[in-house]
Amino acid sequence: MVARFLIFLLVWLLLTAFGTFMGYGLYPGTSIFTIGVIACLISWIAAIIFTVLRSVTKGEIDTQKLLQSGDPDYNAYPGDVANRSLGSEDIGGKLHFFPESLVFHPFPKDDAEYKDWILDYKDIADVTQGPAVNKILIESKDGTSEIFAVHNKDKWIKQIKAKAEIKT
Repeated sequence: MVARFLIFLLVWLLLTAFGTFMGYGLYPGTSIFTIGVIACLISWIAAIIFTVLRSVTKGEIDTQKLLQSGDPDYNAYPGDVANRSLGSEDIGGKLHFFPESLVFHPFPKDDAEYKDWILDYKDIADVTQGPAVNKILIESKDGTSEIFAVHNKDKWIKQIKAKAEIKT
């Protein structure tokens, strides 16, 4: 987060200086204050656009680092709200498509702490309709299975199969 802010400041300051220099060269009769204010506003907008584009297109998170750090930028990866079934209990959270893995990140609860569930796409054996209308069943190659309640289950099944390269 600090790195993004520092990059934003650096881009903003460089664009402001360049804009002021160019503006004064192109419009020498205009006051330097007016040119500076205009350059500052234009560079602010450009720096925001640059920073957002950079954060969207930056490198992918390594899932091994995810296991160690526990604090990735989950919003950088597509996903949606889901419930993970653990016995008789459903845990609320979000299911995310990380580059190499499917990741379920539970919402924090005051009375219990749950860890992220991570399954590499290469370890997924099959994805099918779960025991209820809105549930999917993800079977891993080691014989374990997980059940998730999701919206638009057919879309989830299709996307997970595509990522895991499972033939339909």
